[in-house]
Amino acid sequence: MYFLLSLMRSKHWHCLQEQGKVVVVFNVGTEDISVKEDSLPVNDGKYHLVRFNRNGGNATLQIDDLPIRERYPPGRQLTIFNSQATIKLGGMDLDRPFQGQMSGLYYNGLKVLQLMAEGEASLRLDGNVRLVGEVPSVLSTESSGTTKPHGRGHSTTTMATTTSRRNRLSTTREGGSVRSDR
Repeated sequence: MYFLLSLMRSKHWHCLQEQGKVVVVFNVGTEDISVKEDSLPVNDGKYHLVRFNRNGGNATLQIDDLPIRERYPPGRQLTIFNSQATIKLGGMDLDRPFQGQMSGLYYNGLKVLQLMAEGEASLRLDGNVRLVGEVPSVLSTESSGTTKPHGRGHSTTTMATTTSRRNRLSTTREGGSVRSDR
């Protein structure tokens, strides 16, 4: 799993899978700030719900129905981070493509994947990515938590890439990205 939001050269955030655990790293102008959920691996082939919220330098991360991880760094933090230049979804690089599905991506209240599916003119799709209306039955839709993810404003629009590789869904080497020209 990898997500990169690049605002300017030095202001960014990304959500990635590091040894199966979700880590979010962001920078609002002073230093990299990270929050990690290390009690649950997400590379198990199951559907997982990742919620990340940031306000200035303060952040929360929740995976499925686990307790919320909070990060409140000491000292004064800048709040520069409210205009997106590029949103990239997919692998970090060509050798490490994202494998799986993404759904319900929101940024500043915008449903990014839904806008992409509707052909929003300011968005551009790179790579072999396709829209699927529902999670395919070959994947487990069960959350690792005690309840299925629903009722919290989640979009059912899913962007996925598929190639056959030993019964796994995966991206092609090109990965996929969504860019906003706004």
